[in-house]
Amino acid sequence: MRKFLFTSLSVVSLTFGVSQTVLAQSTPIPTDDAPEANETPQVDFVFDEAPDEHAIGEATAPLTMITYASVTCGHCGNWFSNEWPTIQKALVDTGKMRFVLRELPTPPAVLSMTGFLIAACAPDEDYFDVIQYQMENQKDIFDAAQAGKGQEAYAKVGALAGLNTDEEINACLSDPTKMDQLRKAGERADAAKIQGVPAFFVNGEAYKGKQDAETIVALIEEMTEKGLSSLPEIEPAETHDKHDGHDH
Repeated sequence: MRKFLFTSLSVVSLTFGVSQTVLAQSTPIPTDDAPEANETPQVDFVFDEAPDEHAIGEATAPLTMITYASVTCGHCGNWFSNEWPTIQKALVDTGKMRFVLRELPTPPAVLSMTGFLIAACAPDEDYFDVIQYQMENQKDIFDAAQAGKGQEAYAKVGALAGLNTDEEINACLSDPTKMDQLRKAGERADAAKIQGVPAFFVNGEAYKGKQDAETIVALIEEMTEKGLSSLPEIEPAETHDKHDGHDH
């Protein structure tokens, strides 16, 4: 089972001009090399929505999809760019499904953590827009960071979240409550034995089928029509390389 490596990352590496402020809080980064702990901590809401999570859609929807994803995962970027808009329109906007996003940082870790933290500082109604922007603009963000222009790239992300100055972004990145949300998501991913992202759970059951919008929409609509709360038998889809953090 894949574990999570807890590491410390510095805000300075993003060149936001914080000379002494260091983001040195423990945050889960997925790895296959981390040793298995002797004791597994008690983790709540592993297969259910937690009260403080980011979700979209009717709370009374009969089906809830929990999705583990990373803003630096190439497969996630493709899914959110090409499949998610159709799924949102057909299932979430119609009240058939509630969608919960669980943040699971993948390499390059400092970029994924920064992106998630900034999104978490946005007003609730803007959170998914900030995530979507990063998913659709992964290559530009990566290229900017590699060229030493990470500050400019994340200034754009920050503006979408209502953070318009370096000081506001730094305060966001240093917020321990936002970091704690990332830690909790990592613990839940570990408890759920997540092996790669994106990963999906429907009403608490791992979804192993094809991840394209056509397949998911058809499945959820069928379940809604038949009044099913549990996943029917699904032919497992071919999985991508679980070690992959991004495609760029």
